[in-house]
Amino acid sequence: VVYAGQRSADPRAWQVLCEDREAFREAVGQDLRANRYEIERQVPYIHVRGKKAIATTLDSGQVVERTGGTTRPFRSEWVWYFAKFEDKWLATGVVQGIGGELTVPGAGRGDEEIAEVLREEEEGWEQGSAGGLTGLYDEDFIIMDAGGLLRPEKWVLLLGASEELEKWLDKRLQRTRYQLDRQVVHTYLSSGGGEALALTREQVRATYESGPAGHQLERWVLWTLSRRSGSWKITSALYRLGL
Repeated sequence: VVYAGQRSADPRAWQVLCEDREAFREAVGQDLRANRYEIERQVPYIHVRGKKAIATTLDSGQVVERTGGTTRPFRSEWVWYFAKFEDKWLATGVVQGIGGELTVPGAGRGDEEIAEVLREEEEGWEQGSAGGLTGLYDEDFIIMDAGGLLRPEKWVLLLGASEELEKWLDKRLQRTRYQLDRQVVHTYLSSGGGEALALTREQVRATYESGPAGHQLERWVLWTLSRRSGSWKITSALYRLGL
């Protein structure tokens, strides 16, 4: 999936540009037939965990129109998501042209089905149902932590495999009770209807069987979802986004 960052760090401004590889191939081919890129690429950040990775790139230089020869400056920051298949790393998603400022987001195509999936995820935590939670996630998913930052240079991967998710949930739900107050602040549905973004603001409280002590936090969470398997599944969750 390719997202257009709209030169904004605020994901409420992001839009789905290409839903699949074929659409991406067509868009890139059309662009390269019209333009030639003379750029240099820097890779400021890479984080690898198991067979998943995230990275940031900074491209700078110029774009030359092939017909008239007109040139224009070019600078673009991208966030990449990778998965390792056998011995080869392949890009599974990218956000093109993110920025460093919070821009006023445009109105996305809100979708009640997306909000319902996130409410079911909330209920799974409160009911302590590991099976209910894992069933909401796509087979190829990632869970990340932004550490309270908006820029992606220090985002880290927490989970990226189904077996790992099950063990992670079993460990947390065995002796811990969770209460969530989740507000679905923003949903965006792609024009093709197969991919979505969502942003939630939530309060999480955890209490433990071992005693009365508890912990509470407030966080923003960025979600991506897909229904390529037939029903909506969560493909990524980015905890503690710095909004």
